[in-house]
Amino acid sequence: MSTAKNPSNNDILLESGTNELEVLVFGLGDQSYGVNVAKVREVILPVNISASPGQPEDVMGMFNLRGVVLPLVDMHSYFDIEPVNNTGADDHRIIVTEFNGSQAAFKVERVEQIHRISWKDIRSVPDETGSDHMSVTGITELKGKLILMLDFESIFDHIAMQNTLHISHVENDLGVDRSSVNVFIADDSKFIRNIMKNVLSNSGYSNVTAFNNGQDCWDAIQASVRGERTKPDILVTDIEMPQMDGLALTRKVRATEALQDIPVLLFSSLITDDTRHKGEACGANAQIAKPELPKLVHIVDSWIQKMEQGDATQAA
Repeated sequence: MSTAKNPSNNDILLESGTNELEVLVFGLGDQSYGVNVAKVREVILPVNISASPGQPEDVMGMFNLRGVVLPLVDMHSYFDIEPVNNTGADDHRIIVTEFNGSQAAFKVERVEQIHRISWKDIRSVPDETGSDHMSVTGITELKGKLILMLDFESIFDHIAMQNTLHISHVENDLGVDRSSVNVFIADDSKFIRNIMKNVLSNSGYSNVTAFNNGQDCWDAIQASVRGERTKPDILVTDIEMPQMDGLALTRKVRATEALQDIPVLLFSSLITDDTRHKGEACGANAQIAKPELPKLVHIVDSWIQKMEQGDATQAA
């Protein structure tokens, strides 16, 4: 069973920078959750699972989907939630996702509906937890029901512990003055945001300010234009975020004369060869698919080098 996802509609939303998204709503226990349809390949019925020794406890096993072997994450186990209607082995659905250049599958209790909403209608989650592995990145309300937006990448990385994300610092091969620039980063995932900030700070970037949504980042940038705070020299932003997504944020930066010299780097799991033109249309100087953190630092270093040479406008 496939979702009712319409790729052309989703392309239009991202292309036009309308600050909208389509959300697939699904359930675990009594709670409803949401995931960006852009990350969902399809929703399928239960399949036969093969046990895989050595897998984390939340991974049920592996299965073959049209020649691709996928790990299946049990979301009830991950969140320690008891199913409301546990009538049998076939009483669930599987959400097949694609992000960071790979596919994964997540077992959920039920799939409800797809809704088109604005990022403005999604509220950010305050950083009040001590855990870096915060899975809920936003909260919205649909037809009187509270929907928790989940970060499937953080969930999967928390389980799989991808080594590409777990680095401490990146060597300064160009020998640039990393402490001389003011870097703004915007990402709704606390897990990714903290990793980015820690890697940049440990690598010598002493002026890094992080925001958990595009609107807060834009408000801070506007304040810098008014002279109320230091203007960022470089902006690194995710694409999907509450309040304002990264494409809309990039468009606003590019449309503001006082910000024309700020290089913008899109750092998102939604970036592929097929979608790269969307960031270019919004005015991004560079785009990197998560989780290429070393590449991110190397690109920022190259921009600093050009700034030191007085050529910031050609940073890309």
